[in-house]
Amino acid sequence: MIRVLIIEDDLRIAQINRRFVEKVESFEVVGIATDEQQAHEHLEILAPDLVLLDLYFPDMNGLHLLHYIQKNNPLTDVIIITATKEFDTVREAIRGGVYDFMIKPVVFERFQEKLKSYQKYHQQMTLLGGANKQVDQEGIDQLLWGNSDRADKDTYLPKGIDKITSEKILSFIQDGPEVLTAEELGKQAGFSRTTARRYLEYFVAKGELVTDISYGTVGRPERVYKRKQGG
Repeated sequence: MIRVLIIEDDLRIAQINRRFVEKVESFEVVGIATDEQQAHEHLEILAPDLVLLDLYFPDMNGLHLLHYIQKNNPLTDVIIITATKEFDTVREAIRGGVYDFMIKPVVFERFQEKLKSYQKYHQQMTLLGGANKQVDQEGIDQLLWGNSDRADKDTYLPKGIDKITSEKILSFIQDGPEVLTAEELGKQAGFSRTTARRYLEYFVAKGELVTDISYGTVGRPERVYKRKQGG
């Protein structure tokens, strides 16, 4: 799940944004902040993946908060949702590293489109940064420009992930039991437990599987993998 913090001084609008977020699969709202103190506290405690940030507050400047987030929560991305149409403000926000920008009022279809776009970006960041700490030009292009030139997001694969093997394992997952462990997959598909787990985690990062903890018959915790509902 992508964890979202809403920073908006108008609680009514914040609740509308919450409902919008919760209608988009794979996103959850972990908090709402309506002033600067709450924003700082929530950012420190919750460490969200994504902030939906308004720019105008009675007690603070939203652009200052944007710079605060970039400095203190460098792994948190920001989408601006604001009524401002001033070019200088928009330019400073873009230079401040925002992922995207929405002008109020925002209809759900537009909101959903922005979040789905961010979800693809977040998945690519997870795959490229989590599997290996180096990236080639194709990987950089994918992060910056999304799917504009490459329709198949699987073209770039992280280190240790082979296309043929991933297709074989994915086929087994789709046709096999609904819940399985890395050890079970390894035995049934002919891979080592380590290899099976690496590919299972890859599919989790892509959003095709979800994980849970099973305590089995003797109470020993074990990581299990499930096909995503509806996938």
